[in-house]
Amino acid sequence: MRWKMCGCLLVVAVVALVLWGGQHAAQAQDDAALRSLKQLYKRPPPAKVENAALVELGRLLFWDPRVSASEKTACVTCHSPQLGWAVTDPRSRNDSGKLTSRKSPTLLGVGHFATGTPNGWDGRNATLEAQIKGSITTGSMSMRETETPVKVEVIEARIRAIPEYAKRFAAALPGKPVDLDGIAGAIAAYERTFEPGPSPFDAWVAGNEGAISESAKRGFVLFNGKAVCVACHSGWRLTDDKFHDIGTSTKDLGRGSVAKTETEMQYAFKTPTLRSVALRPPYMHDGSSATLEDVIRHYEKGGIDRPSRSPLMMPLSLTDQERRDLVAFMQALSGGPEGDTAPKLP
Repeated sequence: MRWKMCGCLLVVAVVALVLWGGQHAAQAQDDAALRSLKQLYKRPPPAKVENAALVELGRLLFWDPRVSASEKTACVTCHSPQLGWAVTDPRSRNDSGKLTSRKSPTLLGVGHFATGTPNGWDGRNATLEAQIKGSITTGSMSMRETETPVKVEVIEARIRAIPEYAKRFAAALPGKPVDLDGIAGAIAAYERTFEPGPSPFDAWVAGNEGAISESAKRGFVLFNGKAVCVACHSGWRLTDDKFHDIGTSTKDLGRGSVAKTETEMQYAFKTPTLRSVALRPPYMHDGSSATLEDVIRHYEKGGIDRPSRSPLMMPLSLTDQERRDLVAFMQALSGGPEGDTAPKLP
């Protein structure tokens, strides 16, 4: 009887050992897969600064309202450093004091755009410089809706007449005039230094397991799996820099206003980076989603069904806990310190 009892215990022990070994092996595979996945989000070195004098000049001009027609609106008005270089207004006001149709997009990480990446919600500008020039001449800083809009020559002369600016232009762009091209080039050089601040998520990717909560870790797995967020929000900046119709707008054609003959570009907007996304509600190009949970629920519903809607909009059903986990993950993407302090203007 003792042998039988011992034999039974031995069999149970062996079975338990086999089961434990199988679970351990599966866990080891899961851990290895997670480590590999985390490496896809490892951030690269900051974008290289080619001309420090030009960047500093751009910093001053970015904060200077004299670059606008009214002398009241600066670039920083719609791109606050404390809000991930964006705003929390559903729609921005232009230089004439009127609401625009869209929320100002974040400028975080624009220095990492691949060559030829279009800028803005609808990608109408091929470069940062083109976007800045457009904003000053005909866009949100131009007072275009007034009876007597200020000509760009007036703005150029205004900046040129300030001795400190004349000196800085000569140092940063020797031999070149103080004109719109120089102004836009300097501001763009500054904007390309807007690096996302180190976040708890970055620390976790680097190996600090305690840097983010268990909820955020589950959210990361969901983000890359069941929730399919990674389909558009990929890489360390969490964006594919492409345009998708996710079924939000019924009037604004987005990219379709530029690519008028491309069906899939109708109502399509550029995928924003999710870096520091928790700092800048409301969300979407028109501020139509008040919270991150609202954004998640929009994706669950699938948005407006139409020929242009992205095929990446998949049917989705999440639990309350899964939604909380996804929000926890996105909250872990906020960097710090991030942004810049207002300089003393000349």
